[in-house]
Amino acid sequence: MLEALLPLLLLTPVEIAHALLPEWQERGDGAFLLAEGLSAARPMANLAGLGTVMAATRNFLHGLHAEVADSGVHVGPLSIASLIAGSEVSAAAAAAFDEHGGPRVPVADPKDLAEIYWTMVTSRDRVERFHPEGILG
Repeated sequence: MLEALLPLLLLTPVEIAHALLPEWQERGDGAFLLAEGLSAARPMANLAGLGTVMAATRNFLHGLHAEVADSGVHVGPLSIASLIAGSEVSAAAAAAFDEHGGPRVPVADPKDLAEIYWTMVTSRDRVERFHPEGILG
């Protein structure tokens, strides 16, 4: 399972960052932000494989941030502890709930996530943000 997740969730962000960073560093500005699930920061049952790969990506982003922050480039993850409204996964979860019951999973509005990204780009006051804020606190 881990091997199947690596290309999209780890190797692709690494390759994209390495392709973009030289130009951004030369320009002295840029932001490389990545959305991840909360299991990247907090191990969760039934998400060990996914969380492990996302944790590796999270570690890469934190390390890369430390390497390039002085060049004017901001790097960081947004860890999201919910489904995203309008996504296929959110629709499937709602359908499953309607059919089988069980607990509803929180759903984030994409506009709220966009606002967090904008704050990350403009404030650059910390490497990582969480949605909802304080989820790990």
